[in-house]
Amino acid sequence: MSRDICVHTWPCSYYLELEKRWIPGKLSLTPLSLKFMTDKTGEILVNFPLSSIIEIKKEASHFIFSSITILEKDHVKHWFSSLQPSRNVVFSIIEHFWRELLLSQPGAAVEGSSSPATKGKELTCLMACSQKRLEDTTRVLHHQGEQLDSIARGLDKMESDLDVADR
Repeated sequence: MSRDICVHTWPCSYYLELEKRWIPGKLSLTPLSLKFMTDKTGEILVNFPLSSIIEIKKEASHFIFSSITILEKDHVKHWFSSLQPSRNVVFSIIEHFWRELLLSQPGAAVEGSSSPATKGKELTCLMACSQKRLEDTTRVLHHQGEQLDSIARGLDKMESDLDVADR
C-alpha cells in the first residue's frame, strides 16, 4: 500500500505570513505528510512530513477565527482556519495520525526518522501537552460545576419564594 494515499482533504484557509493574508485552498493529509494547495492556482504552499511536527494546537487568530496551528521542528508556525466541517474534527484527525507516527515502532519506515532520544523527547512533550490539556479540562469542568451549583441555589430560592407567595 502506498504511503502517499490521501487520507482526507478539507477546505480551509492558510495564513501566508509574507503577504499577511489568508489564502483559500485545501489541506490534505496522507499517513506521513500534510500539504496545503491553493484553490486559485493549485500551487502547493505548504508540504511537510508529520514527523517534522513539534506541536499541534487549537488557537484563535485575532481572537475571532478558530484556527489550528502547527509548529515544525525548525520553529515555523503554520496557521489554518475556516476549516470544514469544523476545527475540532480536523484537529482530531491530524493529531491522531501525528501521534500514531510518534508512537510507531522504531523499525517502521518513517520519513526523516529520528533517534530514540529525539523520539523520547517528543513523547515526553506529548505527555506534557496531554497533562496540560487534562488540567485545563479539569478547571473548565470545576467552573461549570460551580455554575450548576449557583443555578441550583437560584432555583431553590425561587421555589421557596413561590411557596411563600402561595401562602
